[in-house]
Amino acid sequence: MKPSQEMNISVVWCLLVLAFAVKMLFSLTTHYFIVKDRGERSDCITFGFSFLVKAMAILIVTESNLEFGLESGFSNFSESAMDPVSKLTFKLFPAVLFSHIGAFLTFPGLRLAQMHLDALNLATEKKTQTLLHINFLSPLLMVLLWVKPITKDYIMNPPFGKESIPL
Repeated sequence: MKPSQEMNISVVWCLLVLAFAVKMLFSLTTHYFIVKDRGERSDCITFGFSFLVKAMAILIVTESNLEFGLESGFSNFSESAMDPVSKLTFKLFPAVLFSHIGAFLTFPGLRLAQMHLDALNLATEKKTQTLLHINFLSPLLMVLLWVKPITKDYIMNPPFGKESIPL
């Protein structure tokens, strides 16, 4: 094959990992819907709708505050698409996708929180409890990296005294 006809195989592996992860989350959620005497079904539906509302509210925020790259993605998509699509329709698809992922992650997230409380009750040392808190809050710190003023001002150009050195 010519180099222009080759395909990057890492994209295929990334898509396979995402497909298997979504398949596992979907099978977990279907298990919660099959079980009769539990409230997991209503939890998943309620959290799915609440995540839909939150995702639509977050997508209204401009790119100057949250850096998702949807503005440049919309301009690239509208240039290459045969039929023009409104910006609202373009932003509605990720909101629905994120609400489904939120509904899929609801019950495992609740189980993780219960495991965290159980681990805190079993830990006797303050150092271990501190490490457990850091472990529990680390995903929140990763989510905060999407906030543009935090990443651009404090991480990319941190103020070290009178100088600001990019990391």
